[in-house]
Amino acid sequence: MILLLSSRIIFLLHFLAAAGTLCILFLSLVNILWLRSSSYRPSSTGMGKVSVLIPARNEESNIRRCLESLLHQSYTNYEIVVLDDLSTDRTWEIVSEYARRYPDLLRAVKGAPLPRGWCGKTHAMQLLSQHAQGDYLLFTDADTVHTHESIAWAVTNINKHRSDFLSGYVYQELQSFGEALIVPTTYIMSTMVLPLWLIPRSNASMISFAVGQLVMFRRQAFEAIDGYSSVSDQISEDVFVARAVKKAGFRVVFLDIRRYVRCRMYEGYQESFNGIAKNIYDFFKNQPAFFASVASILVAFVVLPLVLIPIELYTGSSMLRFSLFSVFTFLLAWSLSLYDRGQKWWVPLLYPLTFLHLLYMAWKSYGRVTTGLGIEWKDRVFK
Repeated sequence: MILLLSSRIIFLLHFLAAAGTLCILFLSLVNILWLRSSSYRPSSTGMGKVSVLIPARNEESNIRRCLESLLHQSYTNYEIVVLDDLSTDRTWEIVSEYARRYPDLLRAVKGAPLPRGWCGKTHAMQLLSQHAQGDYLLFTDADTVHTHESIAWAVTNINKHRSDFLSGYVYQELQSFGEALIVPTTYIMSTMVLPLWLIPRSNASMISFAVGQLVMFRRQAFEAIDGYSSVSDQISEDVFVARAVKKAGFRVVFLDIRRYVRCRMYEGYQESFNGIAKNIYDFFKNQPAFFASVASILVAFVVLPLVLIPIELYTGSSMLRFSLFSVFTFLLAWSLSLYDRGQKWWVPLLYPLTFLHLLYMAWKSYGRVTTGLGIEWKDRVFK
């Protein structure tokens, strides 16, 4: 009787893992179809003024490429404002030089000391908004590079989708093994968690997503939530501000931007580790149940089937076919998602290492939450 019960429980667990990975595959395919079909080609040339707002902290190696890509846009009615967030390198010198060369288009402003209760980036972007004159506020990171149609694309799509807030996936450049191991985890939301097509159709604020490498607000939506003041203490300010916009009754959309903006998010393994860890920290702080749920899903659907395969091969278990099905289905979903994002063919094959490493990062990050050590990023510690 005990053996029969145990075998039924084992069968049920294998069946649930197989069914779960099948759901993951379905979600991935639907999101891929949404990302491929929902983006309109740029057509706007002057539908309101756009303020392009760039926070920059110690970005001397990136800021020139970013500014050069934004200075010659097909969209004609725009301004660029760059805020130097108390950099200790040559960022201010470089930005000031561009402001002198392009006085009618680009302004350089100095940041201010970080007030209590604010994160560095949210504070910088709130200060930037005070210098913006546009009908649209387009925030973009200093390490992005834009095609000449990126602003026109953003204006076209925020209007075509009748949205008040727009963001999406830019193309992620991976130039080292460490980056290829860690950075693709940013796509977990669209592979395992969130139906992106539902974001503009649902009024639920939790069904929102954004990537801070490019976000655009209509001014009235930004002012209605008091800008980044509403998420001043959030490290993952992009996701939380999208939720705030939707909670205030405005419309949010998440699209594919990879043909118009690219970014090397982090340089090398350690920076990638710290960068993703700070976002894990922000999502899981004071939410042990949420942390446990996400970790359990990763173990059940991704890690456990991989571990079971050699064991079941050795023992000749009849459950082997379920484990193989789960592994194949998840690998297919993950491969299709990364292929759709333009990544190299071998990057999805790292997924056993990627997800085991993600669990390690999650535990380490959550440990820093519970011990009060916080996360270090850009020479600041977030507690």
